[in-house]
Amino acid sequence: MLTTRLMCVVIVLSLAGAAFAAGPAATPEMPPRGDRFEVPAVLDKAFGDPTDLLAAADAAGNYIRYMQADVTEDNAGNGAADTDPDDAGWDWVLQPFEHSATASSLNLYGVIGNSMIDVYELNGDAALFTALQDLADHIVAVGPTSLRYANDMAFLLRFAALPGVATPATYQAGAEAIWIYKTTVNPGVGAAAFAALLRDSRHSQGYDNGIIAWDTGAYVEAVAMLDDAFPGNGYDADAAAMAEVVWQDSFNASPGYFDVFGASQGYDPTYTNKDFWWYALGVSGIIQSFVSTGTHLTELPALETALLACQYSDGAFGDQYGTPTDVNTRDWQTTGYAVRALTTYLSGYETAAYAAGTWLAATQDASGGFVYSSLDHYPEIGAECGMGLALAYAASAASVDITSTFYDPSACGAVGDVSFSYDRSAGTPGLYGYEFVIEITGPVSVPVVPADFVQVAPMDYFRVDANLDGTFTVNSTRFGADPGLLADAELFYIDNLTALAEGAVSVAVLSYRMRDPQNVPIFVTQNGLDFLVDCTAPDAVSDIAAAPGHNKVQVSWTHDGTDTITYEVYRGLWYDTTVGTSAYPEYDDLPGNTIPTRPSSRAVAMASAEWEYAGAVAVGTTTYTDVWPDETDRGVYYYEVFAVDAALNGSLAAADGNDRATNYWLGDVYAPVDGEVDIDDITTLGAAFTTSPGDPGYNAETDVGPTDDWSGTGIPETDNVIDFEDLMIFALNFGVVTPTKGATPVSEVIDLAWVQREDGRWALHLVNGAGLKGLHVRADRLVGAVEAGELLAAQSGLPFVINPGARLDANVALMGRGEAISGTGELLVVDAPQAI
Repeated sequence: MLTTRLMCVVIVLSLAGAAFAAGPAATPEMPPRGDRFEVPAVLDKAFGDPTDLLAAADAAGNYIRYMQADVTEDNAGNGAADTDPDDAGWDWVLQPFEHSATASSLNLYGVIGNSMIDVYELNGDAALFTALQDLADHIVAVGPTSLRYANDMAFLLRFAALPGVATPATYQAGAEAIWIYKTTVNPGVGAAAFAALLRDSRHSQGYDNGIIAWDTGAYVEAVAMLDDAFPGNGYDADAAAMAEVVWQDSFNASPGYFDVFGASQGYDPTYTNKDFWWYALGVSGIIQSFVSTGTHLTELPALETALLACQYSDGAFGDQYGTPTDVNTRDWQTTGYAVRALTTYLSGYETAAYAAGTWLAATQDASGGFVYSSLDHYPEIGAECGMGLALAYAASAASVDITSTFYDPSACGAVGDVSFSYDRSAGTPGLYGYEFVIEITGPVSVPVVPADFVQVAPMDYFRVDANLDGTFTVNSTRFGADPGLLADAELFYIDNLTALAEGAVSVAVLSYRMRDPQNVPIFVTQNGLDFLVDCTAPDAVSDIAAAPGHNKVQVSWTHDGTDTITYEVYRGLWYDTTVGTSAYPEYDDLPGNTIPTRPSSRAVAMASAEWEYAGAVAVGTTTYTDVWPDETDRGVYYYEVFAVDAALNGSLAAADGNDRATNYWLGDVYAPVDGEVDIDDITTLGAAFTTSPGDPGYNAETDVGPTDDWSGTGIPETDNVIDFEDLMIFALNFGVVTPTKGATPVSEVIDLAWVQREDGRWALHLVNGAGLKGLHVRADRLVGAVEAGELLAAQSGLPFVINPGARLDANVALMGRGEAISGTGELLVVDAPQAI
């Protein structure tokens, strides 16, 4: 068991003292229970797995909350009125699992609060937030003359940045007040003088060791954070000045009290030589100082090497330099801060952080705290270990992600796959074998065993069993000496599942076991999968209307928007014998002319060769402008509109009627056509006037009248003679129609741009365009996944993105009344093998 060797020196300028441990590392015994005959509730670690860093971090957070002298009564969830002083702080050392009746230690507030934030940022526990709120309010209320430490400053600034904090400026001002007080009441004025005072105070106490850099590093980072909150006040220069004091002392022998690569770099199992104390903590403090200020970064490689030299093979960090095999300097507090240095200030050390986290989790007490063989437990130590667990988890935890080709919701009859993929993380050992017990519930077909389970990752053995309770067990492993799976990979997928009826489908991992090549458990998080099956189609639209324009047709309709995400518009061409060959300009005079048959439903329209998908708009818009690039595709087009819900159910019935229009202005015949009927067009008409087919000068394009409604925008009922009827249509449109006449804008003009991302995917950026409700993007390009971009995902409304086929055909909408996409940035991210 860990035994207590506590070197605690607390002065007005210091952080909390450090706790050291000696003796073999092992899981500690149960401590005595508190006055309420209970210990804080601890979440079970998966299968007793010490690598379940998430559960261990949660347990540490619960322990810290339980030990607090809570201002808001019963933060600890102990269900009884307590006798603590309600000052939001913590005792220095305890055996019972509750705060004593004495006042809290002033130097523990910020250091524990910062660690509690690390856990809260991981799990979002509302009870932890209440405890954090109490702590922040108390620090501000007491003021800088009582609580005046670096970690108090950092805590207030970090708390102010948390979502849900009502008045962030209050806590930022509280942090600034502490620093102003520090640099005005102490001897000397300014940051450098203050850092020198810290250094010299520790020296006068006989501590020419790592506690100097550890103390100072906390102030350097806190003041650098002040600069972020109050830019332009010189706090960046203050932080850099203190970091320079650290460098001068440790690297330039001025005065050389913490000689990091000299007198302080040693090992003494008897702890007689104080120069060796707090070495790893001091290295962490130097790294903290230099990275926070961006100064002396060339020193980092040597510091990183020195810090890693203090790590044991089991992941623990020793408090002195080096890790001899015959003696033990493993230390909880040192390990927590080493993880912070490796993950917060450095990168590429996920493996070391993971190993440190697993050691912390393996030596954690059932209370969630960390109890010495003396049966003492220190809330500060528990908090700092919780910090290490939370940061190690965030940096190194692996996961199994369950994804699906089903949409949410999906239509009845939809067929899809469910995939199980391993996100290894750099810190996790190779995956040698795994077992999953999978449950699938809801209106979806039962997979066939083993045919529907398809192995993907290279494993030597793969087996699937159907269990009597309806679940499925998947086992897979490698054989022999093998490093295991060392990369992210899809493990397997369940093929050919079919949505059968309306309802909720759930795919969950009920239990799992994952092992490394030494048969040691690997903890992973796993997300589960839920989606809805929706078989109810929206009601049909009504009142479809089509109006002509220059190289376009304006389509409109009526619908209340119920159970609808988009409206799909289909066009059918009046054709000459062959589908796709326009009957323009003779139409009904052609022997083989054919009007497309109305489709009875969206499915029929999609399957019909006579109907072509024109485009779609989001719900809330009931107009669509069908546009052609030039005049080469002139014709009469018929239009159908179908309401489509989020499951891609299209309205089963057609509208009460469709409509048709030309995609050009009657009378605009002078080449090149320009969208106007003017004197050039009248001249062309005159040259063909009174002619019929076969006559010299006959021009079928001028045979435009009469129309079906006698207007200049109707459908031509050609009569094979250029005469008075045609003259009247030309006259009606002369000087009236223009290239923009009749073009009602659907939305404001927007600017879009395709940009290739660093990961090789393509992002569609919204460059300019306020009030964008929806977007349909189509291109003849094969694509993989199509996802919401950062801009779309950040909107306050519910974003919807769907790409129904293998080619780019993305529909985008922002759900909710009054919602519109605002800002600029990524709308879509597309996995495409070629440029779009």
